[in-house]
Amino acid sequence: MPMYDRQCDKCEQIKLDCWEPINHPSPACDLSPECTGTLERVYLPTNRGQIIGDEIDVTIKHALCHADGTPRRFRSRAELKRAELAAGYTNAVTHIGTKGGDKSKHTTRWT
Repeated sequence: MPMYDRQCDKCEQIKLDCWEPINHPSPACDLSPECTGTLERVYLPTNRGQIIGDEIDVTIKHALCHADGTPRRFRSRAELKRAELAAGYTNAVTHIGTKGGDKSKHTTRWT
């Protein structure tokens, strides 16, 4: 079931994050006892799902490990990027599909 925001067409109060079926009819306003309006679906501007944090927890065992060869742990993307640039590495993953399809023997088991 998708999640919607609803706003009353009379009192203009907003009810956030309503779990309901796609074809659910507009219910009567229950946000104010004296209101007789209906709650209509609205699409409000939001930052939900748009911000990617800097925090990670990655242990590198090859290439970017410590000078003595022990694994190195990174707690932020910025710290990992600095180490890559200092070592002259570029973090890149390239998908190369097979002829006539989008499958690759290297990525077919990814979940």
